[in-house]
Amino acid sequence: MIVDDEPDAIEYLSTLISEKCPDLKIVSKAENFQDTVNNYLKNLPELIFLDIQLGEKSGFDLVNEIHKLKQKPYIIFVTAFNQFAIDAFKANAIDYLLKPVDEEDLTNAVEKFRNLRNNENHAIQVEKLIKQFPQKIRFNTRTGFILINSDDIIYCEADRNYTKIFTSPTEFELISHNLAYVAEKLPVGKFWRVSRSHLVNSDFVVSVDRKKKNCTLLWQNQEIVLSGSSDFLRQL
Repeated sequence: MIVDDEPDAIEYLSTLISEKCPDLKIVSKAENFQDTVNNYLKNLPELIFLDIQLGEKSGFDLVNEIHKLKQKPYIIFVTAFNQFAIDAFKANAIDYLLKPVDEEDLTNAVEKFRNLRNNENHAIQVEKLIKQFPQKIRFNTRTGFILINSDDIIYCEADRNYTKIFTSPTEFELISHNLAYVAEKLPVGKFWRVSRSHLVNSDFVVSVDRKKKNCTLLWQNQEIVLSGSSDFLRQL
């Protein structure tokens, strides 16, 4: 959407956008405050090129009005006066373009918009993915994250500021959280802390030997013996 109280400025920017940013679709144009609010609600554009001076009201007034409507489009301010730059960024604008708009400045500002939108869309998709698997827990890794069901975890082992999550005696995921953080995320009562370095799934525990200070787990007929700590084992 393009908003400017000068029709010639709207047409100039429309032409420039069509030539330099053809992937953008201009869905609406407006020359005053009220038309902008009405057209915005009708079309709900993602991005607004907004003149700062709109007759008796300003572009900042318009942003405040749209925010009151629980809408937060991306904003690129366009103006002939550079003294508004600080206020523009306080209004969470993507960028600030001076008239007459330079082609390179326009394409750079639009690229910022694309990057921000793509990052936010990615974050939204991640959240949707997580909601599809409510029984799974998200843990960050060095390259992204994993979603894992607590029932599949045999035990967790501290590795400095990281944690190894074992789903078999020989297979594990290295996650970017310490063991204390992992313990907070796992079901209370189901996972036992048997040492400073180990957190075990009680479903796999077959014996605890306080004298030898170890804990034995059984996974598909394979025994896993972990060294424990008398302080922790005494609490079991």
